[in-house]
Amino acid sequence: MKFPAIFLTLVVFILLLPTYAFGNEASPNTIKLYMNEKQLVIKKEDPSPRIVGEGYTIVPVRIIAEELGAKVTWDAALRKVTIKKSDVLIELTIDSKTSKINGVNEKMAISPVIIEGSTMLPLSFVGAKLGVEFNWDSITSSVHMFKKDDLSSKPVVEPVDVVDDKNGKPQGEVLPTKPTNPSTPSTGTKPPVTGTTPPPGTGTGTGDKPLNPNTHLLTSIELSAKDLVVLAKDGVLKPTIMKLANPNRIVFDFPNTKLDDSFQKLLVNNAGEMSSKHPLVQKIRFSNYSDSPDTVRVILDLKSSADYKIQTTKPTNQWIATIGEHHLTVMIDAGHGDKDPGALSITGKHEKDFTLATAKKVSKLLSQDKRLEVLMTRSDNTFVELDDRVAFANDNQVDLFLSIHGNSAKANITGTETYYNRPESLSFANVVHKNVVAATGFADRKVREADFRVIKKTTMPAVLVEVGYLSNKDDEAAMYKDAFQDQVATSIVTAIKEYLDLK
Repeated sequence: MKFPAIFLTLVVFILLLPTYAFGNEASPNTIKLYMNEKQLVIKKEDPSPRIVGEGYTIVPVRIIAEELGAKVTWDAALRKVTIKKSDVLIELTIDSKTSKINGVNEKMAISPVIIEGSTMLPLSFVGAKLGVEFNWDSITSSVHMFKKDDLSSKPVVEPVDVVDDKNGKPQGEVLPTKPTNPSTPSTGTKPPVTGTTPPPGTGTGTGDKPLNPNTHLLTSIELSAKDLVVLAKDGVLKPTIMKLANPNRIVFDFPNTKLDDSFQKLLVNNAGEMSSKHPLVQKIRFSNYSDSPDTVRVILDLKSSADYKIQTTKPTNQWIATIGEHHLTVMIDAGHGDKDPGALSITGKHEKDFTLATAKKVSKLLSQDKRLEVLMTRSDNTFVELDDRVAFANDNQVDLFLSIHGNSAKANITGTETYYNRPESLSFANVVHKNVVAATGFADRKVREADFRVIKKTTMPAVLVEVGYLSNKDDEAAMYKDAFQDQVATSIVTAIKEYLDLK
């Protein structure tokens, strides 16, 4: 949305990230932004990310504001942007390096500016106040951002693949390293740098410094035609894992480990490669990825999408995962259950019974398509904790998660609502909502954003649909009829297949 011509509902963010070897200004469209490892799309109406001044990257903050749920307002008379999230109030003025944080003045290294009619603000300063952490890759001009409230579950930031412009294929791993001559803001807001190459003698079993007592040497990485097997000299191997697309790869981060001497000799710029015998894997890459804590990263570059299944092993210093073909998997979640009956309908019926009946109908219809594997969080009147539902979906690497519920409010309120939490779930929510509203015939109460745990903590596109209001006599009268549930189930199946592009 152009600014300041009309009221700005969501503004733009800024980066004060060191740019290392770029000069004073980089051309637009060279900066790539990632939030929790998902690349963010810059809208056409927003100015492109660019480097300005003495090495500071500025990017549209609207995307970050949307990601973080901040409320942004614009005072045209004062040329002031106000950003509010939880107990943090940030006030910034165009062309001024003085900001106010909860009423207290703070200096910034660079002032907000207007470019192409839109506001650009210093992000490492603003982002830090809103709970964002940054990692910067100078070679690929990529900014990796993480919400602090997600740090407990996030993997270490993945190095960015260098792409050959001729064929678009990754040509190797570039690990973030500390700059030799960084441009450091006077406010000390330079983002933290992780994944640095350890200096000689700091923990590979050689040199003049011993290993950290909590760090163990990783001694073997082997990939057969079936399994990935990793061994350490001692200790416990329990990696953080993430699957990434474009290109497809699986990333394993083993905390409290360093590569032993045999691997250390294979490193070039702290990255090594191994050939693959697995039919789905192009090659294996490895590195001493981080020293805080010591972390070995193992990456499988895939020929196509693939899944992993962790195998149980008795030795704690051995870790095995089977790598197999990817099968489209959908998880259907029947809300509530057993001791948690959910809402009570206007005639005394339980929400848990409506959700289970409808979920089972959805599962039965989906299971008729042999291209899909269907899982249910519950298939009878049992109670499953919310975190267990999330873990079940994440551990099974499902492609889509859909939770079915019935709503309750004042007796005159009617209609269908569909909820999402993360931006990558919005398009799925739109497809589901369109189809379910058409099936119910109820009032369209729109797609909405909410913090429901099952759609917030899952790692795949996830939505929660409130089919209708059990507190409304007309909605409730329909919702417990088989024919109505059949219609809703069919609409959900249609939405899932539409989203997955299954003809």
